[in-house]
Amino acid sequence: MATAQHLLAQTLTLPNGSVLPNRLAKSALSETLGTMDNRVTPALVRLYERWAQGGTGLLITGNIMVDRRALGEPGNVVIEDDRDLALLKAMAEGVARHGSRLWAQINHPGKQSPKGLNRENVSPSAIPFGKQMQAFFDTPRELTEPEILDIIARFGRAAGVVKQAGFHGVQIHGAHGYLVSQFLSPKHNVRTDGWGGSAENRRRFVLAVYQAMRDAVGPDFPIGIKLNSADFQRGGFTEEESLDLIRRRWRARRPAPSSVRPTSLNLPRRCASTSARR
Repeated sequence: MATAQHLLAQTLTLPNGSVLPNRLAKSALSETLGTMDNRVTPALVRLYERWAQGGTGLLITGNIMVDRRALGEPGNVVIEDDRDLALLKAMAEGVARHGSRLWAQINHPGKQSPKGLNRENVSPSAIPFGKQMQAFFDTPRELTEPEILDIIARFGRAAGVVKQAGFHGVQIHGAHGYLVSQFLSPKHNVRTDGWGGSAENRRRFVLAVYQAMRDAVGPDFPIGIKLNSADFQRGGFTEEESLDLIRRRWRARRPAPSSVRPTSLNLPRRCASTSARR
């Protein structure tokens, strides 16, 4: 019988046919190694090659943003165009040289950005965080529909650039209180138009983001999503809604389906900072 060590060393074929060299993955984390104007740096190239040298099969970058006006923290990399294509290619080549695969996590913070970092924060609805966190986060401005459509297009554009650079996949950040998560939550999204209200309307944003990315990268490129199983807030995004989103995405899938990565499944415990924020 195969040991756990042998199982971890086996290749893993994703539903779209992409093959990961083993079962080990480094999940996304925010490196904050971008420049002051949010560009890719040689430090990121070195970091990801060093991680690849350790033999991890899949490396997922953290918090690549789609708009320089909407940062989650200082030092985020932003991809709005191909100005950093050379260094992005160097990142992908450095990882591939050691047999690993590199995926880009693509994100928009919505209202979850510290005071003073952006000129303003935006969200599906102009709802502030709870009293414990209002000293750190401004009340956001509600997005207009043209702005929503622009953000969706930006997700697609960023995905297309990283594919051009040689990355092996992308991940939508749909968890942890950022913009996609805000759209999904009935607590943070109280819009009365087609982007809010029912669970179906609240899902519309993330499905449109997926479609924009799919249109940009083609039918065979891996697209994953980091998705909360629930946000553990009264009146918030529920486990059943999370499962329903996954079911609907798979029913509507094209020949090359995405990988879906639920987070925190059946784990209601959370850190104090997460509890305070939510």
